[in-house]
Amino acid sequence: MGIFEKEWTLNFTQCYPNGQLKYSELNNILQITASEHAENLGFGYKAMFDVRQSWVLSRMLIEIDRLPKYTQTVKIRTWIQDFTGSRSIRNFELWLGDEVLISASSLWVVFNIRTRRADNFALSTDHMEFFRDKIPTKNAVEKIDGNVDFQLLSDYKVKLSDLDIVNHANNVKYMEWCFDAMDPKTILKGSFSRLEMNFLKELNYADDIEIKEHEDKVFSIQKDGRIHFLMRLTK
Repeated sequence: MGIFEKEWTLNFTQCYPNGQLKYSELNNILQITASEHAENLGFGYKAMFDVRQSWVLSRMLIEIDRLPKYTQTVKIRTWIQDFTGSRSIRNFELWLGDEVLISASSLWVVFNIRTRRADNFALSTDHMEFFRDKIPTKNAVEKIDGNVDFQLLSDYKVKLSDLDIVNHANNVKYMEWCFDAMDPKTILKGSFSRLEMNFLKELNYADDIEIKEHEDKVFSIQKDGRIHFLMRLTK
């Protein structure tokens, strides 16, 4: 199953007060679809856990023509572009009817859950199908420059509800914390055409973090002065 598809009917918990899909929920349904595809391919959570490994998101780029709305049924299509040792590029499209509303590309890293470091993939990839020329985004997934002056938006302590099954803060939460620290009016306009994220270091229960912003809509999440996450928004 080289290209995997999953339909989602958007419910009220996934949408902002203006009826549009939340940016964090968009990220969430992309990743849940990717997880189900990985399960079908034989390297989902359980198979990876048996060899003490997990997938972690390193970088993500989302390009948006427009956001879908409450009660609409959308289709997420995902496939693997490439895989090299410990890294995989996975791409996405969000379809509404016969129209692509959103395209995304992501870089994933194999993570050793004992050493908490990147690791070479321990399972066989012989059956995997790659689509090296099927690139849906106009731009490439890039490293965001975090060497800028950030201003503090808010403080936060990582809670139990932020953790996932790998026992660290789920990457969707990083994005959610940044949006929660922003002016709601900016978000409800639904005018962001590109979201870029770099996940640099994991965060754990009870970590004290700072959510900061640079004037060019670059956000950082820091712990003890070290950057753990960067997000850049483009209108």
